[in-house]
Amino acid sequence: MGYPAIGLLRVSPVGGTLASAAAGWRFFEAFGFLEYKMNNLNPDEEARLIGAAMGGVALTGPQPDLGDVLSVTFAGGGLVSPVTVSTTAPAPNPNVDNRVTLINGIAGQVSINETLQNASFFAAAPYGTGPVSQNAVAIAEVGITCPTPFTLSCSGTGATAPQVTATGGFLSPSAQLAGTRGPTLWGYLPILDGLESAYAGASSNLDTAKADVWSARLNELGQRTSLYEVWVDKMSDFLQVPRNSRRIGNPARRGAMSYA
Repeated sequence: MGYPAIGLLRVSPVGGTLASAAAGWRFFEAFGFLEYKMNNLNPDEEARLIGAAMGGVALTGPQPDLGDVLSVTFAGGGLVSPVTVSTTAPAPNPNVDNRVTLINGIAGQVSINETLQNASFFAAAPYGTGPVSQNAVAIAEVGITCPTPFTLSCSGTGATAPQVTATGGFLSPSAQLAGTRGPTLWGYLPILDGLESAYAGASSNLDTAKADVWSARLNELGQRTSLYEVWVDKMSDFLQVPRNSRRIGNPARRGAMSYA
């Protein structure tokens, strides 16, 4: 999208900055907004961006009671055998939604389970933070991502009523860059990576004007570039962040130049 990597400011323990230049002004530009969004994506948004499989478990129904247990079992996704993580509800508190507490507990158990971490499982519970009296609490749900498809099953004791809300599959968008012969790519970034790598492949046809009845597309590189730019625009629309108008190669800067 034409924005530089911002990263974190390098600040010393005694104060001051070790960065090579002042960076505060960058956060008032559009790419500061992009950086903020990337750091605050919901699990399903991140899965669509990076091409990961996503599963979800939500808690509905009444508040869990003290000692109620929520369990989630993972299978597939590179696991040799199923793995189950569990969390137990604390005593009810009028200012805390125990459904959110249990969902956050599952996310925490995933993060400390060595087997799940080695298989690149990641869990986040972005809903229902804060006391009920101060914040609107949405459905308590944990989103789980993994590079490859997986399955989820869940169970609860007492008043808990867990439901699988996403089955551990890939989410749109998807594309087959080589037609039916090529593998299916999922997610904006993998699709863009595949399209970008095709730039170099275009050079293999530049020395061929005609082979038997086949004729080379003389503007192949331009066509591949245009297709790449279309998908950059799709990702920009998905993130709701405009492309950098100063980006080298941005159509906004090309003016009358044509890649068609």
